[in-house]
Amino acid sequence: MPRDHLRLQLMIPTLLTLFLFGCTSFDAPSQPQPLRHSAWSACNHEWVLSSLKDGERTYEYLLLWRKFWRERPFFTCDRFGFVRGSGGVNPYLGRFSLESSGDLSWSTTPAISRKGRAHPSDGLETDYLRALRKVRLLEMVGDKLILSSRDSNTQLEFDRVDKIMR
Repeated sequence: MPRDHLRLQLMIPTLLTLFLFGCTSFDAPSQPQPLRHSAWSACNHEWVLSSLKDGERTYEYLLLWRKFWRERPFFTCDRFGFVRGSGGVNPYLGRFSLESSGDLSWSTTPAISRKGRAHPSDGLETDYLRALRKVRLLEMVGDKLILSSRDSNTQLEFDRVDKIMR
């Protein structure tokens, strides 16, 4: 009897372990999803353009690096609804309304705010400001800011500027 009792004591934990592991799935672990932030948290950072798609026009990340860093378009906003930045050549200013869902509407579309002598816009600046006026959705995913139109034909992607790059 003691031998049977010992077998029973060893079998019960083994059977319980097999039962518990059998109840869990052994699916492959999912890839970690990038952390999504609230729309307004985008205004806590400065953003530099990494890619632009507007219908047929596309500017890729590598093409932008041919320009000096300070000549690349950038985007900042504040809690009062002002959008500021540079189109690459000239500064711009606009005003927007932003819902917590990321829905964006322009009360004043972004336009070049020339101070002093005006500089002629280049092709990237013109396309950037045209695309920026079309965006209606703001989404922050990880260290990326994505502005897009409702039909996704227009999309601007920005990288967060770290203190090191300033």
